[in-house]
Amino acid sequence: MDAKEALQEILKSPGTAAFSRIRYVGTLLPEEEQKEFLRGLYLRAVEARESGSLGALEDYLEQWEERGQAQAGARARAPQVEGVPWTPLRVPIRRAKVALLTTGGFYIQGQQEPFQTDGPEGLGDWSFRAIPKDTPRQRIGVSHAHYDLSGPREDVNCVFPLDVFVELEREGVIGEFAQTTYSFMGYIQRPEALMSETAPEVARRLKQEGVDAVVLTST
Repeated sequence: MDAKEALQEILKSPGTAAFSRIRYVGTLLPEEEQKEFLRGLYLRAVEARESGSLGALEDYLEQWEERGQAQAGARARAPQVEGVPWTPLRVPIRRAKVALLTTGGFYIQGQQEPFQTDGPEGLGDWSFRAIPKDTPRQRIGVSHAHYDLSGPREDVNCVFPLDVFVELEREGVIGEFAQTTYSFMGYIQRPEALMSETAPEVARRLKQEGVDAVVLTST
């Protein structure tokens, strides 16, 4: 492992809520700034122990969180959209075939590749994973660095409510739960490829399956 890889490993985010803002330091800032951050963190941690106060350390972390978020904001660019198409539901919901989509970053372990949590050059991952609704829940993994994963790791339904839709179908609330569900990883700094490639492909598949309505769960 070379020095750069070691630095990336040290700054790798565990994906919990506490790291939701500071993660950008390890993914978007240049190597020299990352070293600067670690050096300052080391000094302030020792000073905090000596003084018995965490105030300066907390201020330091907040400064670097803002620095990383500013870099993330500079990279992000809102897509240009001309109008929003609207398609009314043509059948009662109790007879509709309903599909489930999520931006939670789910995939089938051992069968599909996990999402690249920050993608090439920190731009995100705009691919998708097709997940059959009857996939054993223990085989569904989650790969995402931008929200707290402790909930979905314990129970996938808190973000990807597969069992809820199975129940809705059984109770007759919806006509049918579509056989295939789809997962994206919602952190996408350049959404053009999503809009031009992967989203239209998923729309084509949903139409081919005869889906009447789609429910999207986000994080």
